[in-house]
Amino acid sequence: MGSELVPRALLRWDGFTLRIDLDMLELQARRVLAERAPFVELRRIGGQGGVVEIDVVAVWHGFRFAGTVRLSELRLRRRFLGCRVDGLHGPMSVPVPLGLLSRILRTSAGGLLQLDADDRILLVDLREHLPSGIEVGIAEVRCQDRWLELDVAPGFVAAAFTSRFASHAQ
Repeated sequence: MGSELVPRALLRWDGFTLRIDLDMLELQARRVLAERAPFVELRRIGGQGGVVEIDVVAVWHGFRFAGTVRLSELRLRRRFLGCRVDGLHGPMSVPVPLGLLSRILRTSAGGLLQLDADDRILLVDLREHLPSGIEVGIAEVRCQDRWLELDVAPGFVAAAFTSRFASHAQ
């Protein structure tokens, strides 16, 4: 039996702005987390303005902990997404030390996520998901409704990538 359902696009390109559907991003992130970090359950990705909020539930030694991570200053460089961790709050909005999260990520995330607790910088390794040879930056980030809008900064496409693309087109 066939399906008439058409999946929604994860990304839309409007000139120099990438619009990311947060509902689809949550779906994709849940799949990746289930495979690579089954101890973390994503509840919601949202935010307002330049701040992105991620609500998660983590299981650690049999205990479930709910938490919210507030991120700002998103940057993309060499297929790594970087951002500043403005806050990490656990149950009842109690602040959680970033050193604890850094230690958990170091032992459990398999290199997908890295947190420098001193500088409050979180890195997400996107090398598996973004093609090599494309270098693009992020000029500004906005959360509006269920969309994350990224204004694209100057970048480049490497010659090796374009020659590979040209050989596939023939």
